[in-house]
Amino acid sequence: MIAALVFMSLLASVGIAKDPEFEYTIPQATVAPRIDGKLDDGLWKAFEPVEWGNINEGGEVDEDQFSRSWAAYDDKFIYVAFENLEPDTGNLLTAVKAHDGGVWEDDENELFIEPANAGTQPYFHIMINANNVTEDSESGGADAGWEPDLESATQVYNDNWVLELKIPFDDLDIDEAPVGEMWGWNFNRHIMTGAGIWTGWSLTGASFHTPDKFGVLIFGLDKAAVDPSGKLAGTWGNIKDTR
Repeated sequence: MIAALVFMSLLASVGIAKDPEFEYTIPQATVAPRIDGKLDDGLWKAFEPVEWGNINEGGEVDEDQFSRSWAAYDDKFIYVAFENLEPDTGNLLTAVKAHDGGVWEDDENELFIEPANAGTQPYFHIMINANNVTEDSESGGADAGWEPDLESATQVYNDNWVLELKIPFDDLDIDEAPVGEMWGWNFNRHIMTGAGIWTGWSLTGASFHTPDKFGVLIFGLDKAAVDPSGKLAGTWGNIKDTR
């Protein structure tokens, strides 16, 4: 076990130095979640999410518009879930109906993924609105031809909306599960049930497209303790839950 921890530490040291407040260690999934926008899978109950509501140009949104996010992985996929608190779900904006049609203008979530953790391009960018319309690009938006084989689902409830998705490592140019590695990463959101607010987990300033200020996702050694039925979850350590 000591050797394994040393191995993880050495791998995680690769990349640029970033604010340690925005580090999130994720587990290996023993049971894959159902991608249905319901958050009732044992995987999401097995460990704590990160909670965030930082406005990109300073301050925080009210707690009733905070978001929570989880991520986990196995040999082939990264699994991600967002829960977006919203007291006015009846007025969510989902005007964009076409893939790659300007999803960023709607109520939507965004992921920024930079496997090299070098704080620069290229990085992968995924946007999905509350009606499950997707948009994706590579190299900071310069290559809109990147078309990952995503599976995603959204559900809108009385006081929140939920997004779940899974991303193949193959589409991130990763040949095997990056156990112990440290990636540049950010969870983001556009809130349109008011004047329009851009929020995120790691503070990036005026633009989400600031890779040297992305947070850090660490691919942990621990496994989420989920019953084979997918219903029950245990507990495990090695989560740093910060915002």
